[in-house]
Amino acid sequence: MLRRIARFSLVASVFWISSCGSSPAPDTRSADEAAIRALDEQWSATAAKNDLEGTVAFYSDDAVLLPPNAPLAKDKKSIRESWAGLLGPNTAVSWTVSTVEVAKSGELGYLYGTYQLSIKDPKGGPAINDTGKILEVWKKQADGKWKCIVDTYNSDIPAPAVPEVKK
Repeated sequence: MLRRIARFSLVASVFWISSCGSSPAPDTRSADEAAIRALDEQWSATAAKNDLEGTVAFYSDDAVLLPPNAPLAKDKKSIRESWAGLLGPNTAVSWTVSTVEVAKSGELGYLYGTYQLSIKDPKGGPAINDTGKILEVWKKQADGKWKCIVDTYNSDIPAPAVPEVKK
């Protein structure tokens, strides 16, 4: 009889201990996706105002920018220099997000969408108009705020044809 009671106590204890384990973290993907989308809308509006410092502030301290036809920008200084080449009194830039996804862990997210860029010729010539694609990777920082850690964009305009070499 004593053995049965001991076995029952042992089995009950195992079930009780296993039920006390940590519950899974809540799924916050929907809220995180909405937060990233809202931040990205603010970012686009900031860039549209040609606010260089405000635009660069959306990047984490260890972010990288992969601009087209240029070297990788691996620090805030080089990211700032890359944006300084785009933002100015004769330019208009904005972008729109198509899709935002966040990992179940709630630590990383990405988005993609399209951009529009217009550069007016200060001498009155025709403006340069460009459209293209964007891809951003976002990471939740230690303070709980989202920052962009990887950013890239590329044009929809076809590359110029390579001239034929005459023999």
